[in-house]
Amino acid sequence: MRQWISGCPKWTWSAIVLLLWLSGCKQPEAPEYYGFQNLQVSRIVAGQTSMSATVKLFNPNPYSLQLKRAEVDIAINGKPSGHSLLDSTIFIPGRDTFYVPVALQVDLKSLFSNALQLLMGKQNATITLDGRVKIKKGMFTFNRPFHYEGKQDLSSLIPSGSGF
Repeated sequence: MRQWISGCPKWTWSAIVLLLWLSGCKQPEAPEYYGFQNLQVSRIVAGQTSMSATVKLFNPNPYSLQLKRAEVDIAINGKPSGHSLLDSTIFIPGRDTFYVPVALQVDLKSLFSNALQLLMGKQNATITLDGRVKIKKGMFTFNRPFHYEGKQDLSSLIPSGSGF
Protein backbone atom coordinates (compact mmCIF):
# COMPACT_ATOMS: atom_id res chain seq x y z
CA MET A 1 0.00 0.00 0.00
CA ARG A 2 2.79 2.41 0.91
CA GLN A 3 4.45 1.83 -2.48
CA TRP A 4 1.16 2.57 -4.26
CA ILE A 5 0.73 5.82 -2.31
CA SER A 6 4.26 7.02 -3.03
CA GLY A 7 3.94 5.99 -6.70
CA CYS A 8 0.78 8.05 -7.40
CA PRO A 9 1.23 11.36 -9.21
CA LYS A 10 0.38 14.52 -7.23
CA TRP A 11 -2.55 15.35 -9.50
CA THR A 12 -4.25 12.10 -8.39
CA TRP A 13 -4.25 13.28 -4.79
CA SER A 14 -5.58 16.66 -5.88
CA ALA A 15 -8.39 14.97 -7.81
CA ILE A 16 -9.31 12.75 -4.83
CA VAL A 17 -9.39 15.74 -2.46
CA LEU A 18 -11.47 17.72 -4.97
CA LEU A 19 -13.98 14.86 -5.37
CA LEU A 20 -14.35 14.46 -1.60
CA TRP A 21 -14.83 18.22 -1.23
CA LEU A 22 -17.45 18.38 -4.01
CA SER A 23 -19.36 15.41 -2.59
CA GLY A 24 -19.96 17.49 0.55
CA CYS A 25 -21.58 20.25 -1.54
CA LYS A 26 -24.91 18.51 -2.04
CA GLN A 27 -27.75 20.97 -2.46
CA PRO A 28 -29.69 21.45 0.76
CA GLU A 29 -33.33 20.49 1.01
CA ALA A 30 -35.78 23.38 0.92
CA PRO A 31 -37.33 24.38 4.26
CA GLU A 32 -40.75 22.87 5.01
CA TYR A 33 -43.74 25.17 5.52
CA TYR A 34 -45.54 24.67 8.87
CA GLY A 35 -48.06 27.53 8.76
CA PHE A 36 -48.30 31.19 9.71
CA GLN A 37 -49.41 33.30 12.63
CA ASN A 38 -49.88 36.93 13.72
CA LEU A 39 -51.67 37.99 10.54
CA GLN A 40 -52.11 41.78 10.45
CA VAL A 41 -53.63 44.11 7.86
CA SER A 42 -51.46 47.20 7.43
CA ARG A 43 -53.16 49.38 4.82
CA ILE A 44 -55.60 49.28 1.93
CA VAL A 45 -54.75 51.26 -1.23
CA ALA A 46 -56.36 50.97 -4.69
CA GLY A 47 -57.70 47.43 -4.32
CA GLN A 48 -54.50 46.10 -2.77
CA THR A 49 -54.04 45.27 0.90
CA SER A 50 -50.66 45.23 2.63
CA MET A 51 -50.51 42.42 5.15
CA SER A 52 -47.86 40.97 7.38
CA ALA A 53 -47.50 37.61 9.10
CA THR A 54 -44.91 35.38 10.69
CA VAL A 55 -44.28 32.16 8.73
CA LYS A 56 -43.20 29.05 10.63
CA LEU A 57 -40.77 26.79 8.73
CA PHE A 58 -38.61 23.75 9.48
CA ASN A 59 -35.06 23.14 8.22
CA PRO A 60 -34.74 19.37 7.51
CA ASN A 61 -30.98 19.68 6.92
CA PRO A 62 -28.55 18.73 9.71
CA TYR A 63 -26.63 21.98 9.19
CA SER A 64 -27.49 25.65 9.50
CA LEU A 65 -28.25 27.79 6.46
CA GLN A 66 -28.86 31.41 5.58
CA LEU A 67 -32.02 32.46 3.77
CA LYS A 68 -30.90 35.24 1.41
CA ARG A 69 -34.09 35.81 -0.62
CA ALA A 70 -37.58 34.38 -0.96
CA GLU A 71 -40.24 35.18 -3.51
CA VAL A 72 -43.68 33.57 -3.35
CA ASP A 73 -47.05 33.76 -5.09
CA ILE A 74 -50.07 33.05 -2.90
CA ALA A 75 -53.38 31.55 -4.05
CA ILE A 76 -56.45 31.04 -1.88
CA ASN A 77 -58.94 28.45 -3.16
CA GLY A 78 -57.24 28.49 -6.55
CA LYS A 79 -57.49 32.28 -7.00
CA PRO A 80 -54.24 34.28 -7.27
CA SER A 81 -54.31 36.33 -4.09
CA GLY A 82 -50.95 37.94 -3.50
CA HIS A 83 -47.22 38.11 -3.81
CA SER A 84 -44.43 38.40 -1.25
CA LEU A 85 -40.75 39.22 -1.57
CA LEU A 86 -38.25 38.81 1.26
CA ASP A 87 -34.87 40.28 0.45
CA SER A 88 -32.98 40.10 3.74
CA THR A 89 -30.72 37.53 5.37
CA ILE A 90 -32.19 35.21 8.00
CA PHE A 91 -30.20 32.62 9.97
CA ILE A 92 -31.72 29.10 9.82
CA PRO A 93 -30.64 26.59 12.49
CA GLY A 94 -30.07 22.97 11.46
CA ARG A 95 -32.96 20.49 12.00
CA ASP A 96 -35.04 23.06 13.81
CA THR A 97 -38.04 25.33 13.32
CA PHE A 98 -37.55 29.00 12.55
CA TYR A 99 -39.78 31.99 11.95
CA VAL A 100 -39.70 34.44 9.05
CA PRO A 101 -41.55 37.76 9.11
CA VAL A 102 -43.18 38.43 5.73
CA ALA A 103 -45.01 41.31 4.15
CA LEU A 104 -47.31 40.69 1.23
CA GLN A 105 -49.62 42.48 -1.14
CA VAL A 106 -53.03 40.82 -1.36
CA ASP A 107 -55.80 41.39 -3.89
CA LEU A 108 -58.93 42.60 -2.04
CA LYS A 109 -61.30 40.80 -4.43
CA SER A 110 -59.79 37.47 -3.41
CA LEU A 111 -60.07 38.33 0.28
CA PHE A 112 -63.72 39.35 -0.02
CA SER A 113 -64.73 36.22 -1.93
CA ASN A 114 -63.06 34.05 0.72
CA ALA A 115 -64.62 36.11 3.53
CA LEU A 116 -68.01 35.48 1.90
CA GLN A 117 -67.30 31.73 2.01
CA LEU A 118 -66.57 32.09 5.74
CA LEU A 119 -69.91 33.85 6.31
CA MET A 120 -71.66 31.04 4.41
CA GLY A 121 -70.19 28.46 6.80
CA LYS A 122 -67.18 27.17 4.85
CA GLN A 123 -64.36 27.17 7.40
CA ASN A 124 -61.40 25.83 5.37
CA ALA A 125 -59.56 27.31 2.42
CA THR A 126 -56.86 25.75 0.26
CA ILE A 127 -53.70 27.84 0.51
CA THR A 128 -51.17 27.40 -2.29
CA LEU A 129 -47.65 28.86 -2.17
CA ASP A 130 -45.34 28.72 -5.20
CA GLY A 131 -41.98 30.40 -5.30
CA ARG A 132 -38.21 30.31 -5.12
CA VAL A 133 -35.76 30.66 -2.26
CA LYS A 134 -32.09 31.57 -2.33
CA ILE A 135 -30.24 29.63 0.37
CA LYS A 136 -26.61 29.95 1.38
CA LYS A 137 -24.57 27.11 2.89
CA GLY A 138 -21.05 28.16 3.73
CA MET A 139 -19.69 29.85 0.62
CA PHE A 140 -22.20 28.18 -1.74
CA THR A 141 -25.53 29.70 -2.78
CA PHE A 142 -28.44 27.62 -4.10
CA ASN A 143 -31.69 28.67 -5.74
CA ARG A 144 -34.50 26.25 -4.93
CA PRO A 145 -38.12 26.21 -6.08
CA PHE A 146 -40.78 25.28 -3.58
CA HIS A 147 -44.48 24.42 -3.59
CA TYR A 148 -46.91 24.08 -0.73
CA GLU A 149 -50.60 23.32 -0.75
CA GLY A 150 -52.70 22.77 2.34
CA LYS A 151 -55.87 23.61 4.20
CA GLN A 152 -56.10 26.67 6.42
CA ASP A 153 -58.93 27.53 8.83
CA LEU A 154 -60.37 30.79 7.48
CA SER A 155 -61.60 31.89 10.89
CA SER A 156 -57.99 31.90 12.14
CA LEU A 157 -57.11 34.47 9.47
CA ILE A 158 -59.65 37.03 10.64
CA PRO A 159 -58.73 38.78 13.91
CA SER A 160 -61.34 38.58 16.68
CA GLY A 161 -63.44 41.70 16.97
CA SER A 162 -63.16 42.51 13.25
CA GLY A 163 -66.92 42.19 12.65
CA PHE A 164 -66.86 38.89 10.70
